[in-house]
Amino acid sequence: MFVVTYRIHVRPEQRQPFSVCWRTIAEAKRDHCGSLGSQLFAQADGSHVVFEQWPDKSTFDRCSLPDNYAGLDSELHDLCDAWQQTGEMELAEEVR
Repeated sequence: MFVVTYRIHVRPEQRQPFSVCWRTIAEAKRDHCGSLGSQLFAQADGSHVVFEQWPDKSTFDRCSLPDNYAGLDSELHDLCDAWQQTGEMELAEEVR
């Protein structure tokens, strides 16, 4: 498994449109690119962390959404004050 994390600061007045846009993109990555899912975590300081799971790095690198999703990524970023990719990790070990 390959994981990508992002730290973002959504403008307070844009939280609802951000949530809708984020969910649309996350579902598209799952349905069209093979993502294993994405989670959006809210933090006490108002920031958010996104946790995307992929089968492997090559699946993540190959992800290209269909044309009808063009512009959604930039729209998502426009709803934020800051957006930073904070990590890329390969699963080393797991206990369930």
